[in-house]
Amino acid sequence: MTRRSKNSGDLFIEESGQLRLVDKSAEQQAIEGGKIECLGMTFDSVDERRAYFTARLREKLADPEFRKTPGFPKGTDEDIIRISDPPWYTACPNPFVADFVRFYGAPYDPSIPDNNEPFTADISEGKNDPIYNAHSYHTKVPHKAIMRYILHYTQPGDIVFDGFCGTGMTGVAAQLCGDSAVVSSLGYRVEADGKILQPQLEDGKTGWKFVSKLGARRVVLNDLSPAATFIAYNYNAPANVHAFEAQAKRILNEAGKDLGWMYETQHTESNARGRINYTVWSDVFTCAECAGEVVFWDAAVDQVGKKILDEFKCPHCSILLTKRNMERAWVTKFDAGIGEVTRQVKQMPVMINYSIGKSRFEKRPDKFDLAMIERIEATEISDWFPAERMMEGGETRRNDPIGMTHTHHFFTRRNLAVMARLIHRIKQEATTPLLQMAVLDCFSVLTRMSRFRAPAWFDKSTGPMKGWTAGTLYVPSLQGEQNVFNSLAEKIEMIRRASRSSLFGQCITTGHSGLIAMQSNSADYIFLDPPFGANLNYSELNFLWESWLRVVTNNLPEAIENKDQGKTLNDYRNLMTDCFQEAFRILKPGRWMTVEFSNTQASVWNAIQTSLQEAGFVVANVSALDKKQGSFKAVTTTTAVKQDLVISAYRPNGGLEERFAKVGGSEDSAWDFVRTHLKRLPVVKVRHGALEFVAERDPRIIFDRLVAWFVRHNVAIPMSAKEFQAKLEQRFVGRDGMVFLPD
Repeated sequence: MTRRSKNSGDLFIEESGQLRLVDKSAEQQAIEGGKIECLGMTFDSVDERRAYFTARLREKLADPEFRKTPGFPKGTDEDIIRISDPPWYTACPNPFVADFVRFYGAPYDPSIPDNNEPFTADISEGKNDPIYNAHSYHTKVPHKAIMRYILHYTQPGDIVFDGFCGTGMTGVAAQLCGDSAVVSSLGYRVEADGKILQPQLEDGKTGWKFVSKLGARRVVLNDLSPAATFIAYNYNAPANVHAFEAQAKRILNEAGKDLGWMYETQHTESNARGRINYTVWSDVFTCAECAGEVVFWDAAVDQVGKKILDEFKCPHCSILLTKRNMERAWVTKFDAGIGEVTRQVKQMPVMINYSIGKSRFEKRPDKFDLAMIERIEATEISDWFPAERMMEGGETRRNDPIGMTHTHHFFTRRNLAVMARLIHRIKQEATTPLLQMAVLDCFSVLTRMSRFRAPAWFDKSTGPMKGWTAGTLYVPSLQGEQNVFNSLAEKIEMIRRASRSSLFGQCITTGHSGLIAMQSNSADYIFLDPPFGANLNYSELNFLWESWLRVVTNNLPEAIENKDQGKTLNDYRNLMTDCFQEAFRILKPGRWMTVEFSNTQASVWNAIQTSLQEAGFVVANVSALDKKQGSFKAVTTTTAVKQDLVISAYRPNGGLEERFAKVGGSEDSAWDFVRTHLKRLPVVKVRHGALEFVAERDPRIIFDRLVAWFVRHNVAIPMSAKEFQAKLEQRFVGRDGMVFLPD
């Protein structure tokens, strides 16, 4: 192992003719020179690099004080190390963050001009992208949307921070800022020297304005959830696609030889064996009048009228029934996973979709299929699977009343056995972590929460099988049990299409966003997409994934409003203030932070603004981000927002702070703040080709920002609102209800 100085990257033209500026990945370095560079040190191989930093991580984990870090996840040392890849990723607070920033970042230099204006354009980016669709998560901002902000606020090599990174889209966006083809697809023009230009309408003609330079940025990604950071790591790590495909196919074939029989069925027209694609399971109820069993599929699914009935007749006594006035049917059985007798609601298979060759067929389960299910139920699962009690929470324990109390209850016996075998083989062969993530990412369509959409099945408009409902752990009355082998094969192909060998390691850490091991004044830009109030309870929604990783979120510092955690709106505001204060500390003076906001409640909006101001940030603009495809709640709930709001806030530069410290809370300080703030505000906002009122230039809002500034410094406001308005008109230029600098 030797030490080496920084490498600023290489500008080159690919075979396709596209210009690219990136740091070479470890794999590329190995191919070209047989050496691996990492944080100034050189190793003979990736394995040597990993062994060196893993040993250092192990030493850190042995320190009891390290484990007391707020937000430290729940898991053993070995489980944390097993899914980590230090120094790039650790499933705990990353002890190498400061080294990463020190090596790749540049110290704060007040002589470098600030980017004065915020990004004001509304953004509309869809989700139909191979990278975006490769993996699922509760909420994701399209990486192409984030690229626009990064290009506006940063230059190649700058340090970007995302404290609520989710699946790591900010890291992907930062790296793709070095890909001319992707940058050009956003409507920019990339010059031969790497300059990036954007179209600008001047006097009715389109001109081109310099925006940024082509080149990747370095990112520190953080999330409280180990599931999120594990996905983010796999998104942002260089992938050997050929090795991944080969490992995946081999493990799929081996597991198929062992357990493929579980998805066999018998053709209705011969004794030929078919392969099950999916099985529809239906809830079973009992009639309150005659106590007869009512299979929901048989009674409520009107295949002639092509609809699901709200009211239907009891097949035994013909009384009109609804789901609400029936009782559940129950089954009692011994659960080997927890060593107890359990009582769960009764469900039965009602339809099988299967293939013979390239032809698909459907049938009602027959004696062969029912006997197969009995055989599967009686088969011992020899591989490890999590059988943990679902954590306390409104979502995680919403299914307690139907007997689904532990993690393994969320899977059919068949799918549980196959997934356990796949995970076992992946760990046994020490394959790429990308393969383990692929299996876990299939959970959205493999649990008993997966939906069978009868309307789509009726009209054949699209596939009837859908994953669980976003943002909830709801178990539907008609469930779709998909073939694990088929789902994983599809997922492997999606990942193959999205993978890029040119990606390099970003620094990914797992813990509380209010305590990041970055140096003060070290980040050039911050992008945050934090939780908003009680919208989503991430620790609960991620519990199934994390139980398989064996490293679970520590939700004590989780910034949400949650009655089960005893967190009020005020608790949420305080936790967000902690996170914003940490962001303020690490952001360089004069630089910008973008905060995506998605909540319709005024109280949550006010809490976010208060937290930003208490941390020291000054809001300069609010724009819209349209993801084009809403989540389930955004589509079906009348109060849900159709567009996210994007807040642009800045950390005042050192000059303003120094002048305030000298003069104090005088009237001169107030006007100094106003002048500095006006320089930061957009002069023009255009929406759909028309000029728009710049709300932040409204005198009332300017006064609100001034008040927040003085309150944060614990200094009395030197004038009333009325006095401020009068003197504002004397000192500055007013136009169409907006305030501008005289020059």
